[in-house]
Amino acid sequence: MDTRGRRRFLIGLVTGAVVMALAGLGAATFIKSPQQVAAEAAAPPPSLITANVERRVLRQAVVTRGTVEPDRALDVKTVLGPGRSVISRRTVKTGDAVDEGTVLAEISGRPVIALAGAVPPYRDIHAGMRGSDVEQLQSALRDLGYRITDRAGTFGASTAHAVRRMYAARDYDPPVVDPPVPPEPSPSPSASASPAPPEIYLPMSEVYYVRSLPARVASVKAGLGAEVSGPILSLSVGGMVVRGLLAPGDRDLVDTGMPVEILDETTGQKAAGTVASIGALKQGQGSETGHPILVKPARSLPASFSGEDVRLTITAASSGEAVLVVPVSAIFSAADGSTQVLRVLDGDRREPVTVRAGSASGGFVEVTGDGLTEGDRVVVGERSGAS
Repeated sequence: MDTRGRRRFLIGLVTGAVVMALAGLGAATFIKSPQQVAAEAAAPPPSLITANVERRVLRQAVVTRGTVEPDRALDVKTVLGPGRSVISRRTVKTGDAVDEGTVLAEISGRPVIALAGAVPPYRDIHAGMRGSDVEQLQSALRDLGYRITDRAGTFGASTAHAVRRMYAARDYDPPVVDPPVPPEPSPSPSASASPAPPEIYLPMSEVYYVRSLPARVASVKAGLGAEVSGPILSLSVGGMVVRGLLAPGDRDLVDTGMPVEILDETTGQKAAGTVASIGALKQGQGSETGHPILVKPARSLPASFSGEDVRLTITAASSGEAVLVVPVSAIFSAADGSTQVLRVLDGDRREPVTVRAGSASGGFVEVTGDGLTEGDRVVVGERSGAS
């Protein structure tokens, strides 16, 4: 073999060696031993799940639902006067406020005026009449700002004048009646008889006494032109309250006087209230079984709450001040019977700390323990690395 041939042979030999070396390297990359495959398939070591020790006020809450309703619904039924009784003018609409002196309706051209009082009218009141109904009228007239100088319970001149002013302020003529005709005296040539002027009186068909004012019109029952045969409207008296149902299992946790948060989830508005009363167990179907509960707002609820289904959060218990708390899952019983948490030190070192557990609420429990402070980390679990 000449020199050129030997050179070609050596070059081919070196090239083949290089190719084989590269092939071996590639095979080593893709081919793994069973031990290596098992090691790579194993889950990584578990990692700790921790939470911070916090300081917060613990509140035990009972959540239920309720409906915003008037404290008391009052159907307004008036005493009807002579002749046909027809709604001749609408004076109020649903949602309107009703105060002393509000004209609730106009029936056959005459007003029905709301006044403050507990006793319904039971007679027409004329000049000279006496009684508790006259005294109630005088009190209502004084509330409207009119001066009464008559003796209490006597319908005299100042009471009649106040009635006149009440009607005039509402653009109505006061009701009048001709005075009784006295017996004729013996004829006298010098006497010139002149008729007495009509006397003001108060017909029982033109007033309606409401025990608690102001009120609100809940609904109008008799529309314009309707002949009156029953209630003309319904009033919401005494402000709005919330009526709900307390689950039997929550009865022992809730008592009257406890604070309540009232949430209108439609608008996001909140209001404060208290538990006013809890009724006896009412049997029903499923969630309809429970104790009727009445919640009274601390302040008058906005009109937007009327008729709404709201969420009631009752604070059944409270720690009163901020206390040291940990998640309930951080608490465990040790072999010696003590209650402990695992505090995490540098790295993943864990130190058991004996604690005394107190009240619990919302997934947290109050704890006290030597050396445990706000901001410490405690173990609540371990996260496995397996998929």
